[in-house]
Amino acid sequence: MSNQNPQVINERYEISRRIGRGGMADVFLARDLLLDRDVAVKVLFPEHAVDPNFVERFRREAQSVAGLNHPNIVGVYDWGQTGNTYFMAMEFVKGRTLSDALRRQGRMTSVSAAGVGAAIANALAYAHRNNVVHRDIKPANILLGEDGAIKVVDFGIARALDAGHEGGLTQDGAVMGTATYFSPEQAKGEGLDLRSDLYSLGVVLYELVAGKPPFAGDSALATAYKQVNEAAPRLRDLVADVPLALEAIIAKCLTKNADMRYNNAEQLRDDLRRFMNGEPTLAVDEARIRSGKPPLGSASLDQATTIMAPVEGDSTTTQILPRTTVMPATMAPVEVLPDYDDDRPSRRSYVVGAAVAGIVILGGIVFLISTLGGSSGVAVPNVKGVTCDVAKLKLEEAKFIVAFNPPETVCDGTNIVSGQIPPSGDLAKTGEAITLVFPIAQADVPPLLGLTAEAAQTAVEAAGFVFTKGPDVIDKTYALGQVAVQTPSGMTKLAKGQTVTVNVSGGTGQLAVPNVVIGQTTESAQTFLTADPYKFVVTVTPEPNATVAKGIVIRTDPVQGTLVDAASPITIFVSNGPAPVAMPNLKGQTEAAARDALNKIGLTATIEYVDLAPGNANVGKVIAQDTAAASMVNPGVAIVLTVGRDTPVTTVAPAG
Repeated sequence: MSNQNPQVINERYEISRRIGRGGMADVFLARDLLLDRDVAVKVLFPEHAVDPNFVERFRREAQSVAGLNHPNIVGVYDWGQTGNTYFMAMEFVKGRTLSDALRRQGRMTSVSAAGVGAAIANALAYAHRNNVVHRDIKPANILLGEDGAIKVVDFGIARALDAGHEGGLTQDGAVMGTATYFSPEQAKGEGLDLRSDLYSLGVVLYELVAGKPPFAGDSALATAYKQVNEAAPRLRDLVADVPLALEAIIAKCLTKNADMRYNNAEQLRDDLRRFMNGEPTLAVDEARIRSGKPPLGSASLDQATTIMAPVEGDSTTTQILPRTTVMPATMAPVEVLPDYDDDRPSRRSYVVGAAVAGIVILGGIVFLISTLGGSSGVAVPNVKGVTCDVAKLKLEEAKFIVAFNPPETVCDGTNIVSGQIPPSGDLAKTGEAITLVFPIAQADVPPLLGLTAEAAQTAVEAAGFVFTKGPDVIDKTYALGQVAVQTPSGMTKLAKGQTVTVNVSGGTGQLAVPNVVIGQTTESAQTFLTADPYKFVVTVTPEPNATVAKGIVIRTDPVQGTLVDAASPITIFVSNGPAPVAMPNLKGQTEAAARDALNKIGLTATIEYVDLAPGNANVGKVIAQDTAAASMVNPGVAIVLTVGRDTPVTTVAPAG
């Protein structure tokens, strides 16, 4: 496109250049003229814009992601029609895709792969909590920002977890997804489950470590057949030094039986973080218990609901595949992983200083796989203890790329480097990324006791932490549905991104009077309070209120939060508008004074004039009022005042 006459979409997005092309749309770098920022604009191919199915898929992507605000998910800002096609304005991430990185490098180190996987799992956890399953997790849909950010993109075939059908998006019996990465249940067209995303992430992790995906056929159907019927080749047969803990995590993701995978993305994310920190993992502990050995001490073993069974096991494009008979219900025999002994990575290799011990290193891990130049390594300079700006300059002079952990670090003369990856003295190739590590920002954990689980989750995530709900507890202090236990406790200092767990009271038969009825209409409040689990006996009492509209609930008795038995009596006080005011005696006052007096008490004036003889003492004054003095009047009423005025002078023209 010509820079002299750039295309502007929707009178807002000035197109600069094409930066990507997918199966259904072009992606352009554009400038948002309204907010003065770079955005990525996806434009549906015109030939697809006439197909309702493609348009619906495009709309679904915009709708699915518009409500997801998460640092590991590319944001969608806007969508609409332009000319004879449709567009979507998204967050612009300067960098490359994970598939590009794999094509350039071949494979990642185990720690780097785990870090990328943890970031993807973090994004999936948030999407799943918001009732969205991605269904197309693959390297091409993961963006690696130059600032170290890792973001999931392309929710084009995403679907609500409770959706019963595709809403016309596909024909009956069709399967959507990318054969290399989709789960066995997707290949067979079975029911939708968030654990399908975890299987796909397992395939991605396998590819990051091995340099190639576990299943590949001559066609998409052949690959899908392998997903259903074949076990993945053992990672250790392909990569001799892969840690057994990471192999166990990936194997747990890749089990054909969804019930034997991780229960949710949070569990997978936490296990990857434990692996990176050199701690026992849930995957290894489950396998050791299965083989009759004691666990190594995974912190989350008590959260597991299953014990891991023996490990089981162009097609990289998102496609719609017909169901065929090539995918039988039975599965091929599977191999069994060996017992997992304490073959854990060294803490010293993965933890940089006490200030960042236990923190997942996401920023910059992607660039540890780069080998952009030089066939022999050079010693990494020591920049620990200096300011960020000085460290960055020193590393760039040595021909390295600089990344930050945390990624949002402001690189100036105030931030002191607390660690570096790789450490000083290690050999690295020019063009490789060196990650500067800074103390992780901490914040106070919000106090959550007494809140509902939903309110607690909102407070936790707003403070920058990850919310987890544990099993309910019996508690005599807090009512059913209120947070009774939180870990860590309120006002504890905790690194952002860490997990806060709550346990909700199972109740003791009493209920807390809810606060949600305040501000509702009388009918809504009554419906809510008389339904399960409250079943209160409601009495409505009107009460004057100058600020709350008539018919709106002002307060309750007992007050909100009070513990009462189900089916107890409760009174809701409902506004019946402002209280009546006493009508003043305005006779004899000037028109202006009378108007002012009425305005002060919420009344208005309607003036009717009566002609008086010139010089009459009542000219300009109130002679009468239609509402008697001292009577009670509702605010807003118009009072009719009779005001005297001079009789107009009539001029008679002389005859003639």
